[in-house]
Amino acid sequence: MDAKARDLNQIFDGTISFQIPLFQRPYVWNKEKNWEPLWEDIQGLLDYELQYGRHRKHFLGAVVLEQLKNVAGSIETHQVIDGQQRFTTLQLIMLAARDLAKGLDNEKYFDRFNDLVTNKASKVDYEHEKYKVWPTNRDREAFKALHESGAVESEPFADLTLEMLFSGKPLEPHGNRMQEGYLYFCKQIRGWLSGAFDEADELDQEVNPEERLDALWKVISGGLQVVVINLDDDDESQVIFETLNARGTQLLPADLVKNYLFRKAQADAQDIEDLYKRHWSAFDDDFWRKEVTQGRAKRPRIDLFLQHYLTLMMREEVRPAHLFESFKEYVENQQALADLPEDKQPSKPNLSVLPVTTEEQLKALSRYSLAFKTFAEPPANSRLAMFLKRLEAVDTATVYPLLLLACDQLLPAQQLEFDRFLTVLESFLVRRMVCGLTSKNYNRLFLDVIKTLDKEGSLTADALKAILQSSDGDSVRFPMDEEFKTSILNRPIYQALAQYKIRAVLEAIDQVQADRKSENLELPNDLTIEHVMPVKWELNWPMPEEHQADPEAKLQFTQQRDQVVHTLGNLTLITGSLNPSLSNGSWQKKRPELAKYSKLNLNRYFYPVHEGEDPLADWSEDSIRERGRVLFQAASGVWPY
Repeated sequence: MDAKARDLNQIFDGTISFQIPLFQRPYVWNKEKNWEPLWEDIQGLLDYELQYGRHRKHFLGAVVLEQLKNVAGSIETHQVIDGQQRFTTLQLIMLAARDLAKGLDNEKYFDRFNDLVTNKASKVDYEHEKYKVWPTNRDREAFKALHESGAVESEPFADLTLEMLFSGKPLEPHGNRMQEGYLYFCKQIRGWLSGAFDEADELDQEVNPEERLDALWKVISGGLQVVVINLDDDDESQVIFETLNARGTQLLPADLVKNYLFRKAQADAQDIEDLYKRHWSAFDDDFWRKEVTQGRAKRPRIDLFLQHYLTLMMREEVRPAHLFESFKEYVENQQALADLPEDKQPSKPNLSVLPVTTEEQLKALSRYSLAFKTFAEPPANSRLAMFLKRLEAVDTATVYPLLLLACDQLLPAQQLEFDRFLTVLESFLVRRMVCGLTSKNYNRLFLDVIKTLDKEGSLTADALKAILQSSDGDSVRFPMDEEFKTSILNRPIYQALAQYKIRAVLEAIDQVQADRKSENLELPNDLTIEHVMPVKWELNWPMPEEHQADPEAKLQFTQQRDQVVHTLGNLTLITGSLNPSLSNGSWQKKRPELAKYSKLNLNRYFYPVHEGEDPLADWSEDSIRERGRVLFQAASGVWPY
């Protein structure tokens, strides 16, 4: 390979094209992390040039290029292996400078900057060759529009006109990162050209637009330098790309996967434009790059999808730090297995066909991504939406590979069976949570479930239930009704579980207790947990006199009550919170307050009785256990064994 420092004039002068392969990621640089620091450096160079009449060199990093074999008569073309974000940003800066020169009616500098972003029409045969840099698919339309925005006779965006730029109106972002970058640099360069950024002692000096445009040209074309690394024919561009990005460039594993698969497709002479449009283009949406929280970490959504997808395909746990390496290993293993003689090949899965070719890999990723996107945006009021909300309380992501398989196998044709499948899975998870059983082995457990379902060739709710009910041992067993009931009645759940977990259990019970004749209201988000018998019970909820005289009996009673107040039978939900005097007040004062929250089905239990004997005239340990039994009946309906 050959590496040399080049200024922008040396890089972009002449008839030349730098193509960013479609398998590279889209333009992702932003204002805070990238544009502002870069502009601060450029403004420093501009001020120095203006003050001293000479420019300093400023190093911007490196780009790695691979020269493409040209068709006879076509222009010199290079593929950008690494550094496309930097290259694209430099083009945005020069486009902004060009358009501002046009706005100042300065044809000389308009032409100079234009020559660094556009090839002359007479020199090219294809439309895309007129652009010095040709971006990846997702950004092409926005980039083409920006090229035209400087021409007064062509205004592709109403708010991208030069009139607006010079009117001082706010520059509104468009939702496309390239357009936002262009507008940002338009604003900054315009401010510097007008003297708006000058120091206080320079404000009385007359601004000379011609002088400033000349300084802008000298700094951008000759002061900014990039180390250009040109690969030789025997350099392996994919290996170099991976190595460079393993040493600090912030690429997502999905970007490396994309690069890897499309390079393989390109090497096999496949139509990569068509493959991209059909199977990958959706992955370049911001939806997939958005960081979301799952477990303790916040990661891009596409990373989470890849991890769960690979876990399903490989039937083994995949670590987040090794996603790309695992993907390569998986693809290479699949190809190696496919090349074996038929009598030497391992048994194939019954439920899903594992992809082998590059196109099959892309198809599978695209197909399973639709299911994963549904998890992020489930249909309102669907069984899936309810399951995912309760899954947040269980706080495990280990079920997602199994969910991907279930979605792929059952939907849309078997919606009812899919809903039943979710009920079995949710019952298993919630019962174990309420019973205080560990979730540490879930990753291995659900991989074993996938393997067993696949071996049996049947993915149904009954098949899942049979597998889970046959599991033995504290780390994997499905709690039966007696254990579930005992935990609800006796376990101090308020001390054992986080409040959001308890709230999810009570909300689910509240929903199932709804009167069929009444409107099924959506529960508010600000519900809080209230102890019916308060934690500080001593003042207004005294122990019976027979226990007070005997120290041992008194201690035993206190310990038992301190435990029972934290069981599920003594907990309810209210909106907001009661003030301390009511919360710790006597049952006679507190009961009417709880009844005020009658829109919650849970609290209808506390309604005062106006005729006959009132079973809740007092609230005691026996009352708590009785309500616990009522809650168990409801809970076992929500989460059946």
